[in-house]
Parts: sequence; C-alpha cells; structure tokens
Amino acid sequence: MKESAALNARVRQKEATRAAILQAALEEFSERGFDGASTRDIAAKASVHHALIKYHFNSKDELWRAAVTFLFERQASDLTLPGPDDPRYPDRRAYAAEIIRQVVLYSARHPEHARLMVQETCRDSERFHWAADTFIKRTSQAAGAFIRLLQRDGILPAASVPALTYIFVGASQLFYTLAPEVRRVWGIDPSDPDVIEDHVKALIAVMVR
Repeated sequence: MKESAALNARVRQKEATRAAILQAALEEFSERGFDGASTRDIAAKASVHHALIKYHFNSKDELWRAAVTFLFERQASDLTLPGPDDPRYPDRRAYAAEIIRQVVLYSARHPEHARLMVQETCRDSERFHWAADTFIKRTSQAAGAFIRLLQRDGILPAASVPALTYIFVGASQLFYTLAPEVRRVWGIDPSDPDVIEDHVKALIAVMVR
C-alpha cells in the first residue's frame, strides 16, 4: 500500500512538473516566438531545473508541439459548449449569446492561445502548418458551423462564412491578445471581470441582432 501510494505521488508530481513546463512554454513562445524563447527561460518560469526540460522533451521543437497540443486539449476541456438544441436556452439568440460568452471568457483566461498562433501564422512556418492541420482546421470548422447556424436563422447576414468566422474569432480574442495596448490606449484592464463582461455584452450586441 505504501509503495503504491508513493508511486502514485511520484506520477502526480511528474505530471504536475510537465504541466508547469508546458504552461511556461506557452507563455514564453507566445511572448517571444519560437526563435526568441529559450528552454532556460522556460525552465526558470516553470521553477524547474533546466535538465528537466531535456528529460521530458527531446528538443525545443518537440516542446513547442507538446505545448500546442496541451493548449488545444485544454481548450477542448475548458470550452464545453452547449448544443444548438440545449433546452436551457429558449431560442437561438439566447443560445448564440451563451456561445459568444463562453468563447470570450476562454479568450480572456488564455490570451497566450491567440498570441502563440499569431507568432507562427505570420511566419507561415512548418510548425504552424502542423498546428493548422492537427487542430486549427477542426476548431475553425466548428466556428464556421456556428456562423452558418446563425445565418440560417437570420441572425447573421448571408455573407462569407470564412470572413464572418474570422470576425467572430478575432473580436473574441484581439482584446486580450493586445492587452498591453488596451491598457495603454484606453486605460482599462482586459483582465478586469467588469471589463470582460462589457466586452461580452458588446460582442453579443454586434452579432446577435
């Protein structure tokens, strides 16, 4: 029993260390890009010895891909969206408002998500191609399906689905991706719950007519 408990504790500690490294990697890669981020800085941010990076990951590229996988797995876990026929929402507009709210709240909690993707997308790197084919196409298709649903009900106009998808996703994320600019220009903090709620209400007002 004692050996089993000790083994479980070691497994939990190993998983916690790996998660801390991945979160630190997300933050460093999103701030500095792949080339600018260093594994030593990632280790320091995760409060672990640099050797542990090499223990868990064979290369910086492998660490980047593991961090992106961790990011999208967390998104799938955190962003548990209701279905369009969920009885909790009396009509399509109420359902749409809830989807928008949840997407904005996720973006506010994890600004590193969009920042990291922008870093690689602008370079059109092989790493981005892998992320797009493995994760982004699927999440974009889900967003597109949401847009088409609102179009069928006359909530959104019969305009380009890709364009409306990027308008929706961009409007949900950019406020947090550019948080330093928002603070400097507007004198408000995008991490403030009241500011986030104002953002939610504004986007719902624009999209749910």
